[in-house]
Amino acid sequence: MPVQQKADLVLEGGGVKGAGLAGALAALKDAGLQEVGRVAGTSAGAIVAAFLAAGMPVSRMHNLLVSQDFAKFEDGDLLSHFTVGKAIDVLLHDGAYKGDYLHKWLGDQLASCGVRTWADLYRPDPDSALPPEQQYALVVIVSDVTRGRMLRLPWDYQALCGVDPKNVLVADAIRASASIPFFFRPVHLTCTPPGADRPRQLTFVDGGMLSNFPVWLFDRTDGRPARWPTYGVKLSVRPTDSDPTLATTGTPVDLAMALLKTLTSAHDRFYVDQPCVQNRTIFVDTTGVKSTDFELSQQTKQELFDHGQQAGAEFADGWDWAAWQRQCGNPPQ
Repeated sequence: MPVQQKADLVLEGGGVKGAGLAGALAALKDAGLQEVGRVAGTSAGAIVAAFLAAGMPVSRMHNLLVSQDFAKFEDGDLLSHFTVGKAIDVLLHDGAYKGDYLHKWLGDQLASCGVRTWADLYRPDPDSALPPEQQYALVVIVSDVTRGRMLRLPWDYQALCGVDPKNVLVADAIRASASIPFFFRPVHLTCTPPGADRPRQLTFVDGGMLSNFPVWLFDRTDGRPARWPTYGVKLSVRPTDSDPTLATTGTPVDLAMALLKTLTSAHDRFYVDQPCVQNRTIFVDTTGVKSTDFELSQQTKQELFDHGQQAGAEFADGWDWAAWQRQCGNPPQ
């Protein structure tokens, strides 16, 4: 059966592997998806989600993500391009790269689509289960390490940060969500959270620290049936217990990265193991591609797009909205 004409989407983070997400979107469009109600994402997923929410055609997104030289995101002074320099930057600035180029690139791409602040993405929806202050076309997942909690931006700007999202640049939240630990410096927000007696500096990093794939985000909680499905796009093969991925832990660096990977994937892995989550998720094979390989070749990026397109087409061929509703409805969070 064809996919629904309208759906919400949740896109997993994956560093430089965003072309795989764009490929899956292209397949969904080819299979009949005409309108995206809301879209959420983390890190690379937040970037692709923002482009989609801003109205960027998937064909342009494909060209952008395949042709972009990700090495330019590795900005910094001359010293930071040497191993010792990177270590110093991590110690002094909490990240090897400033992320200024990434921030500007994001802002420029969104501005070309007519989007600057969150006011440009506000979409009132009287029939939604969401309260009016959460009725935006885009949600970006960010980890607030100052308070040890996940933020859903712009939903939590006012309630948890005391900031009106309609005055905040969308690129700020995406840059924060893409702050891969040790690679990009964190993003700081000085604000007066509700209940605070003075301004505080909050530190935001990669949303994947707490949830890299919050496919449950748009599920209704008011007891009414969903108006349309939520599709997830995940940058990995479908998980199996018989063939687990084993991390290398032989050196202190390997151990640190394994600990980080465990931290960022354990919560979502427990959720994704549920059949009703897997049945609405497109699994894009990105085997052999590291999230932090900023030197990724154009050929490999095109292959990621092709894998996403193939996975999306296979998902669409087997999708049955009525059967999913009968079996799963709105699964518990």
